[in-house]
Amino acid sequence: MSIRSLFTIAAISGCSLGLVMIDAAAQATPVAAEEITVEHGKINTADGSPVDPGHFEIEPSFSYTRATRFWDASGDSRDRGLFREQDIGLSLTVGVVENVDVNISGGYSWLKDDDNNFDEDAGIWGPSTGEGFSDMAVSGRYRFYNNEEQHLEIAYIAGVTIPVGTDSDRSDIGTSQEFWSIDQTLVASKDWGRWTVNGDIGFSLPIGDKRENARGSLNADLALGYQVLSWLQPMVELNYGGDYLSDEDDGQALAVTVGLVMPLDDVMEGLRVNVGAQQAVTGENADKATTLSAAVKFAF
Repeated sequence: MSIRSLFTIAAISGCSLGLVMIDAAAQATPVAAEEITVEHGKINTADGSPVDPGHFEIEPSFSYTRATRFWDASGDSRDRGLFREQDIGLSLTVGVVENVDVNISGGYSWLKDDDNNFDEDAGIWGPSTGEGFSDMAVSGRYRFYNNEEQHLEIAYIAGVTIPVGTDSDRSDIGTSQEFWSIDQTLVASKDWGRWTVNGDIGFSLPIGDKRENARGSLNADLALGYQVLSWLQPMVELNYGGDYLSDEDDGQALAVTVGLVMPLDDVMEGLRVNVGAQQAVTGENADKATTLSAAVKFAF
């Protein structure tokens, strides 16, 4: 069995084991007398709670990513030139019918990479900067299981990524993946009193001639939060991402995210603010990146 297969199995098994351990610990935790609504939304992990029919959510966001090291094919950490990415995002979610909503998202990105690959044909280094609109994602979420007594929701998210961003060329780094992809995710949300857990696992399948060596991406996330106050939920996530390639070594990384989810309904009904920091902790053929992010959700 390859190192990559062992890494993938370990990451997904760790998420599953984490759910079991959280379940056991949370069942032993008494529920506070004061009833507090638990927020399911997290930073990088999807949730199983659709927007109510006829309601909307608008979420602008910003993230900053930086890396000066990477992991090679053996998982050893090495120096690299500065990589930096800044993203502004905008997401719109619409509740269609009971248990179903639709989401459209996109954004604008600024990129810098001082370690871009050498172009042997041209005899020059590739571009070190780029900016432009990022790709657009359109998806629908269907909550097919909702057990209010057990506080458990399970949903299926299906969507497509449309390559509307800029392509890479000899003068600029592109902001697009440059191919269409079909995206599928299974997600569950579970509460125990003030404890709340989200887990998701998804696969993105590239389609079309422009996919070149890309053969798909696997993502798995596990998030744990505790609703300390009605407006404050500290949370932690495990985030795994793997890219499958033909004729090249695959890439993968495991990261940890910590942050705060803040439903500020007392300030303005339907307002939620998320702030977080993510650190990649191990990987292969992947950057050892640090990401800071913030998002504001307006629900109405």
